[in-house]
Amino acid sequence: MWKQSSMYTINNLNELLSTVGDMALKRRAKRIVEELQLKNMEKILDVGCGNGYYLNLLNKLGFELILVGIDNDGRALKDARKLIRDNKVKLISANANKLPLESRSFDKVILSEVIEHVEDEQKVLSEIYRVLKPGGVMVLTTCNKDYPFLWDPVNFCLQHFFNTHIKSGFWAGIWNQHLRLYKINPLNALIKKTKFKIEVSEFLTRWCLPFNHYLVNYVARLFYQGVLPKAISKGLNKFEKEKGLVPVRMIFWLINTYDKLNDLLPGKNGVSIFIKARK
Repeated sequence: MWKQSSMYTINNLNELLSTVGDMALKRRAKRIVEELQLKNMEKILDVGCGNGYYLNLLNKLGFELILVGIDNDGRALKDARKLIRDNKVKLISANANKLPLESRSFDKVILSEVIEHVEDEQKVLSEIYRVLKPGGVMVLTTCNKDYPFLWDPVNFCLQHFFNTHIKSGFWAGIWNQHLRLYKINPLNALIKKTKFKIEVSEFLTRWCLPFNHYLVNYVARLFYQGVLPKAISKGLNKFEKEKGLVPVRMIFWLINTYDKLNDLLPGKNGVSIFIKARK
């Protein structure tokens, strides 16, 4: 666990995560921060940073960090600039398979929910290996192909009984915009092929509300379309500590109460694969 962190930092992390309604994201974010074992003045790269959630989280933990995010989605980077609201966090438009960065220039790299989207996984991993300093760390998360039934019952049944899945649109669920999902052992082999040494390889988040992917995607769509009332939208903003109105707080209470099953009955499976690897 995160032995080098002060109680203040751990409490701050828990507070920042308290407005995250996606249980899988919440547990991914916590494990990422724990295994990064942050130190002041480290240079950290988020490959496929999207709207900058991890960068924003790291930026608010109280460390002095040099943070860089890369994504090829201009709209996502535009949102990141608005949501992070700190010019010290550098955002770059680029593809993950050709990073415009010097070799051996970063202490740590985040690759979260990205590798399942890219055409050439090996090239992306090789680029990350190149930009890491010797002894540097990569933390990677991705969807588990053997995800539990409740996360996406529709595709679970299609996969197990008909060897297919819904490839796009709302009902694509866990497969939405993904080129592939991974099983943990082949993914470990892929990472080792790039000369990384794997230190942690595990599953995260077994339990969830039924049809979790559909619920999360639907609420996120409403949030980013700006159709929710401002008071509700503010409470659902994972970039802020604002708890929101009583109905929003009740929803978070329900989600977090159900999420406790992941601590009480963690099991040997989960929706996410988490890997920590060292150069």
